[in-house]
Parts: sequence; structure tokens; C-alpha cells
Amino acid sequence: MIAYHRLFGAFLICMTGIIGGAGPLHAQTVELLYEEGGVFGDARRVTIGHADEKGTVPPDTSVVRASDRVYFAVRPAGDWTFDPDDKQTLQNITPVQDTSVLVPETLTLVGGEEGARAAVMSMPKSRIDWFAPVTFRHTIDTTSGLSLSEQYAPAYPFLQRAYQEGQRHLDVGRPLRAIRALRPFHGPATPSFSFVDEAKALLDTASTQVLDEARSRFRTLRRDLVSEPDAAGLARLDSFRVRLDSIRPALVSYAEARAETDLPVQNRIETLVHSADQLYSDVRSTYRRETLRIFLRGTYDNPRLRLYLAALTQLLVTPDSAFAVSTPQQVDPLQPAALDSPRHAELQHRLRSEGWAAGFREVVRLVNENIRERNEVFGAEIMKNLRLRRPAAPQPYFEVIAAMNARLAEDQTRFADAWGRALEKVTDVSLLNDLQRWRLASRIAPGTVPERALSLAEEARSHRWAGRLGAANARLQLAARLAEPYAPLHYELGELKQAQGDTLRAREDFRRARALASAYAPLEVKMLRQLLAQQKYERALTRADSLLQEQSYWLLYLPKARALLGMNRHAEARRVLRGRCEPLNDESHALYALLAEAYAGMDVWEGVRWAVQQAEALRPRRSAFVERVSAVRATATERGLSLTKAAGDSISAEELRRRADTTRGIRTRDRNRPQDD
Repeated sequence: MIAYHRLFGAFLICMTGIIGGAGPLHAQTVELLYEEGGVFGDARRVTIGHADEKGTVPPDTSVVRASDRVYFAVRPAGDWTFDPDDKQTLQNITPVQDTSVLVPETLTLVGGEEGARAAVMSMPKSRIDWFAPVTFRHTIDTTSGLSLSEQYAPAYPFLQRAYQEGQRHLDVGRPLRAIRALRPFHGPATPSFSFVDEAKALLDTASTQVLDEARSRFRTLRRDLVSEPDAAGLARLDSFRVRLDSIRPALVSYAEARAETDLPVQNRIETLVHSADQLYSDVRSTYRRETLRIFLRGTYDNPRLRLYLAALTQLLVTPDSAFAVSTPQQVDPLQPAALDSPRHAELQHRLRSEGWAAGFREVVRLVNENIRERNEVFGAEIMKNLRLRRPAAPQPYFEVIAAMNARLAEDQTRFADAWGRALEKVTDVSLLNDLQRWRLASRIAPGTVPERALSLAEEARSHRWAGRLGAANARLQLAARLAEPYAPLHYELGELKQAQGDTLRAREDFRRARALASAYAPLEVKMLRQLLAQQKYERALTRADSLLQEQSYWLLYLPKARALLGMNRHAEARRVLRGRCEPLNDESHALYALLAEAYAGMDVWEGVRWAVQQAEALRPRRSAFVERVSAVRATATERGLSLTKAAGDSISAEELRRRADTTRGIRTRDRNRPQDD
């Protein structure tokens, strides 16, 4: 116990005055026969009490805690005083604790040498066991035990504060915080202050409450998740498991220290942790099957499937991730945070607004497990479903995933075939850019593009999406110089300058990108669109034909058809649209908007009606094509023609009905390529 008080000696000064009402306490004294009486019964007695250096009984609490000495005041009982001759008698008074004799260091008469009303003896505090009574003896008498008040003890402020804090937390319904606050009472060696037993009772109550609350919450979660597993429930269960991880150390520490109470705390918490882990595993497996049903049986009419695949494709072809792969066959694990960039704000907003963000995280988790454990993005069953429905896909989702599966399987031939078909079918120039940037990045030796260049490029993109085009331009210029000969950054520079209205300089950057990577198609699409916007149809047609000799991309055929329409060559435009564009991708609003215009120019109004209906059933991506459909409708109205009747076209109503069904993703039989006029 002496060692315990030495340990808490360091707390003495800093804890002084923490407890409110630390003033003088009720005095306790003991009586000692000082001198025996004679025949006249004139015996003298003294009282002894715990004092301060000045002999004040009782002493001030803060003064005692701040001192490294313990003082006892000896006072005459009755109407007499000490004189100098009494010093020898007073020095013979010996304090004793149990069988240990405590020798005072000093003895001082208080109030002068003549007629002193008190004598003060002192000794080091480290020699005192605060929880054992002190007796005083000399040759003729011994006192009863003088108990030192526990509130003077060095450890008292620290422990009482912990006790009061634990009690406060428990009173307001925070049992776990109570357990943590009461940590000094976990062990059996706590000094026997009056409140120690109450503190340990608080610990028992708090631990019981924590376990009961956790068990009740677990039962509710289990009931909800077994009946209807969903992403929100999985998130709640995951949060519960995190809480168990925070509860567990506190309860285990308490249980190990309080083993004598025979409370099965440790067994209960371990059982709860195991049950929560098992429930999470079971429910997640069930929920995964439920989530993946849209991949196994869904069509592209299901908006969730389309959104999941769009987001998944963006993650698979995040261009900068290709720099992280260490071998040509690897695919970097998916990082959902990549969708947080401003460019994907609409995608993220749709996932959150529809309540599908948590479900998509499960898809990402499954894909990452597949990549790590099976070297595939999706297995054969899902790939079969995507393959059967791929003609109706708005983007080449199947082809991108099939290419990544081939890459993971180290099948370069299959990868090149799937990747080539993805490039041919893509209808969005931004996705085409990502596909080609990813392939370029994956072929570049590690370190060729400095981290500084990638960082600057990312900063430039953030500035651009925030509308700070000047700041974006400065960073992108530097990034492009640092990253030579990496063509995509020059393409981004061209896009940026085009957004600033500097068409001439934009074209220079596009040419630079073309010189660095001759097969880099996005810049060609941009240049063709520039020519079309300037109504330079013959140059656009010549350029498109030249490019199509090397690569048959949908995004190159469509500008060719637009150039033909601009030159009023409607039948040729119709052949390109139905013979080249539609077989590659028949879920494009632009395709049917242009077909409506071509049929109108050919004066085939049944075909116009069908094309307008197809266009208006799809989500437009560019307002220019909406305007084209509106212009065709206006022309039909002027001629007194209705575009709301059953669709037919210049070949046969049956053929058009079958093609319309095909466009919606309904496969009744193999599709034949439509014949030219």
C-alpha cells in the first residue's frame, strides 16, 4: 500500500483543488495521558489530531494534498500550556501504524517557547499508510487509533473524479463511456475509499447495460435482414460490427479484472461478435444474389442495370488506373472514389438519388473479389446474359468487361478482339477517349508519365469543371510538356481551348495528339464535329472516308452520315445509318434523329414515322439532335401528316416491327442486316 501512495504522489500537485468543497473537514482527535496525577488528582492530558504546518486542526484539504509532509498537532486538554521543558516529553510521543514505529522528523512548539498551546510534529507523507489508523504512545499511555480522512489521500481526487464521471455517463444513458471512465476501478488493487464498492457496482451495471443493448440491437438487425436483406440493412449491420469492435476492448479489460464477480461478460461479448460476423457473411451472400439478379436476368430496359454498368465501365477504364498495373495482364482493383470527380457528378447523383449507391458498392466489392481470387470481372453466367442482350445496350458494356476478363486471363488475342469491338460500338466520345487513354496508358512503361504530370492534369480537370479555364489551361500545358509523348493530354488541351473558343489553337493540339498516337480517335471525332459545325460538309466527308479506311468506329460513321445529309444526299446517308451505324449500335437517339431526317428528304413518311418514334423512346444526349427531330415533326405538320400512327417504312411493316422490337432489347430471332435501297 505504501508503494501505491508513492505511485500517486505525482498526481498530488496537479490534482489539488479538483474536487469541489475542498475546505476544512470535521476534526477528529484522540486523547493521550500526558502526566500522571498525584494525591490531588492533577493528571494532565493532551489531544492529538491531523493538522497542517501551523497546527490547524483539521487542516485545509488542498494544503494537505500539496504538501509532502504529514503534520500532527498535540494540544493541552484543559487550562495549561507547554513550556520548553515539555519538549523532551513531547519528543517521547511515538506514532505507530500496526507494528511500524513512525519517527517524527521535527517537533515545533506553536505560539512561542513560553506558554505554547500546541506542538506540531511532522514526518514524510511517503511513510504513512493513509488507510491504517495511527496510534500515539509514550511510557504511561497509548491512544486509540486516529483514522486519517480519505479525502486527504493523494489518489483521492483522481479516483473520485473517475467515479463521478462514470456515474454521470451512466445516469444519462452512456454505459460504454461509463466503463471507460471507471477504468481505474477495473483492477483489484484500488485503495479502499468509501466510494470504491459503489464504483465497482456501477461497472457491473454499465457492462450489463452495454451487453443488453448490443444484444437487443443485434436481434432487431437479424430479424430485419433475414426477412428482407438490402443494402441499407447491410450498412446498419456493418455499423453495428464497428461498434462491437469499440465495445469489445473495454468489456474484455473489465471482465479480466473483475473475474472474481463471476459475470460471463467475456463469453457474452465473444459470442455476440461471432454471431454478428456470421450474420454479415450469410446476409451479404443472400443480398449479393439478390443484387446480381439484375445482371443475370435483367434487360437494358432496367434503369438500375444500365446505371450499374455505366458506373462499372467508368471504373474499369479509369485511364490513370492503367498506370498502376505492374504487368500488362493486370487489371487494377476498382476504386469507387474515382466516381467522385466532377466529371462523373451526374452518375453519382443518379446512384444516390435512386438509392442504388450501396448496391453498387456491393457490385464493386464482388468484382474486386473476382479480380483477386478468380482473375475475372464477372463469371460465365453473367457474361452470357450480357452477351445475349448486348445489341440493345446503349454502350459496349459487354465488350469492355469481356476485354478485361481476357486481360486477366492473359489472352491477348481475345482482349484485342473485344477491345476493338468496344471501340467500334461506343457512341459517347468521352467514353471513347477513356477507352483509348486506358489502352495507351497500359502500354507505356512505368515512370514514362511522371506523377507530377498526372497530378497537374487532375488539378486542371478540377479547375475546368469549376469553370476556371485559365487555371486549367496553365496546369494542362505544363502536364503535357512533362508527359511527352503521352498524346491524351494534348487532346485534353485541344478540348479545353475549344471550350475557350480558340478553335485554331485547339486544332493544333489535336494534330499534335494525332502525331503522337495515330490511332487516337477522339480528336478525329472532335475535328469532324468542328467541320460539320462550320458546314464544311465536303471536307468532313472526305476526312471521314479517309479515317474509316483505318478504323470503322460508330463515332466516325455518324459524322459521315451528317455530312451526306448536309449535302442533301439523303439516300446515301440512309445507307450509312442503317447499313453501318445501326448494326454497331441501335440504342442511339442521334441515329434515329438522323434517320428521320434522311427519310424525310427521301419523302418516305412511313420511315419518318418509325424513326421519330424510335428517337423519342430514347434518352437524347445532345440538344442538336432533339432539334432535328422537332424540325422533322414541323415539316410533317405542315404537310398534314401524323407521326403517331403505327410505324412502317419503305421495306415492310413486319420488318420494321421486328426491328423496333430488336431496338428495345426483345430478341425473337437472329437479326439480319437491313438491305440498302
